[in-house]
Amino acid sequence: MKYFKPDYEIHHFSEMTPEWLIENEIKTIFSDLDSTLAIHNQPGDDDLKNWIFMLKQSDVQLVIVSNNSQERVDRFCEPFQIIGFGRCKKPSASIIRQHMQKIGAHNRTSLFLGDQLLTDIWCGKRLDMRTALVKPIGKEHEPLQIFLKRKLEGLIKKRW
Repeated sequence: MKYFKPDYEIHHFSEMTPEWLIENEIKTIFSDLDSTLAIHNQPGDDDLKNWIFMLKQSDVQLVIVSNNSQERVDRFCEPFQIIGFGRCKKPSASIIRQHMQKIGAHNRTSLFLGDQLLTDIWCGKRLDMRTALVKPIGKEHEPLQIFLKRKLEGLIKKRW
């Protein structure tokens, strides 16, 4: 069960303040996209825009790592001028590890942010970085397969 238990549980991504990032020595955040930073298949809102601005001011790099298509990731990332990678095949860590090397990110100063235990948190653990589980944004807009995964995740959480 240790592979599914996040290091941090937060309600919303905006809880990661400049002070929190400094205290935890976070320089790079690898984040899932849908239900983590935005409603499924939607652009980000003003809260996200302000948070990304704060990250840039704090010299923290946000990198989107998604199982979505690269087109979806690009549509999301371009307005915010952040980098993102689609088709990452989470929970596999190999593709993200390659991206980490390309951008010079280190696991000891990185955090994996996501809304799902079986993809995001497990992937972050496989990358040997700290993980943060966020409450899903817009759960009512999620596809059926995500709804079913959340049922399984509920059973896993009961065993912590």
